[in-house]
Amino acid sequence: MMSGIRLLSFFALSFIASGLGWDSLSLAQHNVISGILYNEDDSNRFMIDPPGEMTTKTLDKLVDDLAGTHVTTYIICCCAKNANYPSEAWSVYGDGFDPNLDNTQPFFGDVDPAGRDGLRRWAHNLQKMTAEGIDTNAYMIERSRKKGISPWISIRMNDAHDAPLKESPLHSRFFMDHPEFRRKTGSVGAWTDVCLDYGRPEVRAHAMALIEEVCSRYDMDGLELDWNRFPLHLKEGEEELYRDVLTEWMGEVHEVVKSAEDKWGHPIHLVARVSARPEVAYGIGLDAVEWARKGFIDHLIVAPFWATTDFNIPVEKWIENLQGTGVGVTAGLEARVQPYPGGPSLPNTPDRRRGAALAMLSRGSQGIYLFNYFEVPSAYHDLLNELDSEEVLRQKNRTYEVTYTDIQIPGDPIPAHLPKTIGKHESAEFEIPIGPKPLPSEVTLSVVYESTSDNPIYFPVKLNGDPVGRIDYTGRMPIDFRALTEGTNRFEIANGMDYPIVIKQVDLQISPEDDSR
Repeated sequence: MMSGIRLLSFFALSFIASGLGWDSLSLAQHNVISGILYNEDDSNRFMIDPPGEMTTKTLDKLVDDLAGTHVTTYIICCCAKNANYPSEAWSVYGDGFDPNLDNTQPFFGDVDPAGRDGLRRWAHNLQKMTAEGIDTNAYMIERSRKKGISPWISIRMNDAHDAPLKESPLHSRFFMDHPEFRRKTGSVGAWTDVCLDYGRPEVRAHAMALIEEVCSRYDMDGLELDWNRFPLHLKEGEEELYRDVLTEWMGEVHEVVKSAEDKWGHPIHLVARVSARPEVAYGIGLDAVEWARKGFIDHLIVAPFWATTDFNIPVEKWIENLQGTGVGVTAGLEARVQPYPGGPSLPNTPDRRRGAALAMLSRGSQGIYLFNYFEVPSAYHDLLNELDSEEVLRQKNRTYEVTYTDIQIPGDPIPAHLPKTIGKHESAEFEIPIGPKPLPSEVTLSVVYESTSDNPIYFPVKLNGDPVGRIDYTGRMPIDFRALTEGTNRFEIANGMDYPIVIKQVDLQISPEDDSR
């Protein structure tokens, strides 16, 4: 539940603003966003119950499972390509679905038959809720407030699910009717090829229509524009041309939100979610720092796209770039962990989630943002009271993985650290940010490697320039916790053999001696 201090701050802000008027008060100067920010996507709620059997009890449970935890903000997504409520601005998911027909009906288009049951639940349950006069977004907003959680609405700015399909029910009428509005036409390579091109005024107008409707329809505390779903919004090579156009457009969104504040009688945070790296966000045409400098946004979420949690988000760079704007930064976790593009998907254990969260908090993140974390409230409920607290996380087992940046500037990618080939008698360095210097702990450095020989391996290791031992045949090496420093630690792994080896995974495990688990 939101703490008494946070609630007091919010109500004090509301009282002051009611006397001054919203034009006299900069929300950025009174930023109270902290704790755990939890994103509920546009479809999850409709897929829990059998088709046509959804009730408001499902919505209650989704919210209630977060109540009494460190979740301060519930971010309710209202759309992908289609809206998930009876919209007049956009087409609605489930249009054309007939619950009396089987899964061969035209609604399912060219979706693989194996994937149609979930889409059926989604469509039928959304239709049932709408027929009963229940807007699930509005319902969850009200339920969140009753449980002491601040409700936001999230708009996906460029969803591209089912990109390879021609007739998926996930495609909107606008998307289907205007293939010329896509970033690329013709055959689909990457899913982001079919993202809409925000260089087109028609695309910006289409998005603005939904924003205006959402601001008029929902009494929310915040509006998130999710530029990470999906992350490319301009044709390759036109990012420089349209960057300022998008900034000007964000100013128009800001004015819409200000009008909504007048309508609802309270402040509404305008929040943007963008790439984890400042240079990448800027390079793909999203000048989030300029949005903040112009006062267009009140908070910034920085996060990976989907493929992997990023354990090395440079939160401090964002904070430095945003200095003087009053705009805070929250770093986000993803549900997946992957060491390199196309590599294995690693189990996203509680220890890995703790490691990523602690690294981000220590670099200045105002709390932690969770995306695609649907299983956490039931399977890992304790994490909802841990992930925003450096003090708690420092006392818990945690793991730090070397991963990669999964949002790239077209034509100018950031190379992945792995896999890394180390020639004979050569070495490679890997950076692992750990946050605060650890308490007395068992510390283990682990690698997964490939070798052309069955001979015993010999991997001498230096930590921050000092020799600390060598990795044995198991791929593991204990480290004295006192050798680790606060912040980023640099591990130099040498190949002591007469043949090359390939490093495919690097992680650091820290287990405090007094961890009670």
